[in-house]
Amino acid sequence: MHDRIKKIYPEAFGWIFQRLRRGTIPAAPLTIVLAAIAGVLTGYGSVLFAYLFEIIRELTVLRFVAWSEFTIWGYVALAASPAMGILFVAWFTRYLRLEGQAVPEVIKSVARKDGVIRPFWSLAKVFSSAVCIGVGGSVGPEGPMVLIGSSIASAAGQFFRLSSRNLRTLVAAGAAAGISAAFNAPIAGVIFSCEIILGSFAVESLTPIVIAAVLAAVVQKQVGEHGVNVAFPQISHEYAGNWIELPSYFLLGIICGFASIGFVCLLYWTEDIAKTWTPKWWMRALVCGTLVGVIGAGYFVVYPAPPTISAEESANESDSLAEEMREEGHHPRGPALYGVGYDTVEHSLHLQNAEKPMPVRRQNVDITSTKVVPLSREEMIAHLWWLVPLILLKPICTSLTLGGGGAGGIFAPSLFLGATLGGAYGIVCNLIAPDMCASPGAYALVGMGAVVAGTTHGVLSAILIVYELTGDYHIILPIMGAACISSVVAWFSDPENIYSKRLARSGESIARSHDLHGAEHIKVRDVMIRRFPTVKNTDNLVQIIKVARQNPHIESLPVMDDDNRLIGIIRPEDLHRVMDTDVSPYLVNADDIALMMPISVSPEENLLEALRDFGSRDVDTLPVEIGEGGRRQLIGLLLRADVMSRYREAMLSRH
Repeated sequence: MHDRIKKIYPEAFGWIFQRLRRGTIPAAPLTIVLAAIAGVLTGYGSVLFAYLFEIIRELTVLRFVAWSEFTIWGYVALAASPAMGILFVAWFTRYLRLEGQAVPEVIKSVARKDGVIRPFWSLAKVFSSAVCIGVGGSVGPEGPMVLIGSSIASAAGQFFRLSSRNLRTLVAAGAAAGISAAFNAPIAGVIFSCEIILGSFAVESLTPIVIAAVLAAVVQKQVGEHGVNVAFPQISHEYAGNWIELPSYFLLGIICGFASIGFVCLLYWTEDIAKTWTPKWWMRALVCGTLVGVIGAGYFVVYPAPPTISAEESANESDSLAEEMREEGHHPRGPALYGVGYDTVEHSLHLQNAEKPMPVRRQNVDITSTKVVPLSREEMIAHLWWLVPLILLKPICTSLTLGGGGAGGIFAPSLFLGATLGGAYGIVCNLIAPDMCASPGAYALVGMGAVVAGTTHGVLSAILIVYELTGDYHIILPIMGAACISSVVAWFSDPENIYSKRLARSGESIARSHDLHGAEHIKVRDVMIRRFPTVKNTDNLVQIIKVARQNPHIESLPVMDDDNRLIGIIRPEDLHRVMDTDVSPYLVNADDIALMMPISVSPEENLLEALRDFGSRDVDTLPVEIGEGGRRQLIGLLLRADVMSRYREAMLSRH
């Protein structure tokens, strides 16, 4: 009995595997299952990536900071760390030909390459990003994490030979999982993926994207950095609907819009100048990396910590654990301009005017939290001098890191810029008109969303990611207003966001239209092919190939039974798959390779309904039939390419 089971098992497994690879399982359920798997794997991959760059950071930057307390050579090593790291990353990426940045390349793969991403390229790019962040490069982790999710999803989709449309959706789901894991923000991951990566909020795409983001967040809550907590907890700011505070928030939105424009321009201007002045890649990496090190280490010498710190920060600096970390070569606080910079962001979010009453205690929020940084008037002035250089130096360091050949994301630097700019703006407001504004930390929170909206032009994702990072809904209205204003200001300056601008500079302009209403007024009968070939279900492969070669413009061949009724279609991939085998073509019939029971459309349906039907069985051709039941008659074929071509013509005629 045991031997019989052992014999049946591989046969059953082979049968299931063959059916999966042939695509007989409907595309929609398969895409959802693969998105779920990609979400889980992305969650664990993102955790491993975070551990990797934290280990590198502890072995380099934090160890050099600890040495600097005893010898001047510690500062020298600290300043040299980014240069050495960026030089290695530049050599590594050049040697393996890892051109491009993570998020723009994912966008390009979705828009131009049908979601195909090279797994080796992704793995090497993620490793180089971990090194760059760990040694002090002024970039963020979200780009590599998006790449982790997208590459896992792309590999799964390619393995199961999904169509280009479903593969693009799966890649977008992986990107959503990456953002969800990077920031513990599943809702923002879904919106970012639809808004930035996919460029569409189509209903059929949402389910896989949501599933992937949810499962990545579950993994993050189980084993990730933040556990079940938000990244920046215990925020106590509140907007009670005071009209008098609104002008200050709207003005901050305008300022953040111009700051976003400056950040994007500086990023690409630095890249161009670096290539012009230092054409040799190794010289460019050394010069830019040295500048990052000098700026970051120099600022750390002047401000090793904020002028005023919270009770929790003070305890962390003085407790026995911190002393043990110093003895082991670590330090609880690194340079503010190195790496992700979340310590500075969190500190800015908790700035509180000591002369203002704290908000009324809210459920689940302890307003007496030790994270709050109460500031007197003199301390606010000192903090202003601490924040203003960060506003200017962080974009410079990020631009130098990427311009020198480093790798990483720009989402976290945007959050850093928004928090420091908003905090400084809030301090100025409190110094000039304290009765007409909120505490500085509230403006830091609003500034984060406003700058992200300005750089990415993704208003919804900017609003939601700030909300999920802080868990603070009570100040959502100013965030929404400032983010919209900042995005409009930035859009009027340049319709391209910080990601698409990089693609446009390399000749890969990505134009997307979100208006599908033109497809509602075009009927299937106006686009379908009325003259088409068919094959019998008993025809062998030789006969099928002959018909296909005589009709190269037809993407899929209808398969008819003896009563001339449609029973299936043969797709190009079905033919290619069987032609690559050693089976005699005379032994393979149409029944063996056809996709059975295809969905057909009526000639009276519109193209919007037809677009929905294309995805239900993962096909590029839909049969057009009239009649009911056994009296159905095939009268035409509807090609996806013809539908999209007609739709583009309709859109162009409207503009």
